[in-house]
Amino acid sequence: MNPIILVMLIVGFFLALGIITVFMEYKKQKLLKPNATINKKFLVKGVNTIAVGLALLIGLNTMGRGPWLLGGLIPIFIGNFYMIFYLFIDKEN
Repeated sequence: MNPIILVMLIVGFFLALGIITVFMEYKKQKLLKPNATINKKFLVKGVNTIAVGLALLIGLNTMGRGPWLLGGLIPIFIGNFYMIFYLFIDKEN
């Protein structure tokens, strides 16, 4: 199998997994608090997760480049999912 196709499949899988996870959390929050606005929660979670991921990335970068940098990159991507979802949810509720 072509390595580019394999990488695209892996990235697509994790992209879909991240989107589904954030969407399910959004639905759970809507069921628990139907009248409250949960837009700010996604914004705060996204900023906090990106900040933690960036701090981990900088801290782990002192050890050099390697697979341990994923410990900082993964929270950054999860925070980006929260931020993107914050931009797409309706602002009226």
